[in-house]
Amino acid sequence: MSSESRLARRDALLSRLGAVDWPHQPLLEALNLPLNADLLDIGAGEGSLVREWRRQSAGRAEGIDPMPGAGMHRGVAEALPYMAGAFDVILLVRTLAHLPDAGAALREAWRVLRGQLVLAAHSAEHLRATWQALGRPADGGGPEQHLQAALIQAGHIALRLDVRLPIKVTAADARELVGTYGLGISVNENRFPVQDTTHLAVYVAHKTA
Repeated sequence: MSSESRLARRDALLSRLGAVDWPHQPLLEALNLPLNADLLDIGAGEGSLVREWRRQSAGRAEGIDPMPGAGMHRGVAEALPYMAGAFDVILLVRTLAHLPDAGAALREAWRVLRGQLVLAAHSAEHLRATWQALGRPADGGGPEQHLQAALIQAGHIALRLDVRLPIKVTAADARELVGTYGLGISVNENRFPVQDTTHLAVYVAHKTA
């Protein structure tokens, strides 16, 4: 199973547990973007975030990905096929840490931006209680550290936001979650259910004229 398929399965599980489309719907609600904003999702995958923005806004919404889903564009973050200042909002959600050249991707995003650059990644707080119950406590800052390092290197000042969703994880849910990571971890029934939280660390940098 590909990493994209595993991520889709994981998002579907977390969306079911939280009764909301995770992480796209909570993220867009937290950002509170103008409803006429033109938006680009870099690393759009199947395009869930783009479709959600199209559903609720009057602005243009596009997604780009090396392996795009239906209605998304094929391309890479390091060479965006757009003119300078083409978008009000550009998002890299759970994307930057997986790119071969994060610096080049940020430079390209900044070039085609005229408003807000949004970077997001799961933090060490994400599903912390579940991983502890599985005997795999979080180590370090997680993918969020890549965002912080890239922003510092690029010289961008960003506001940090937290997107959280409380969930209850049963032993069966934990087994399904472990499967989406391709891990061979046994689940101790006596340690579940647990009350947990999904968590997205979000950094927003503004480009001014």
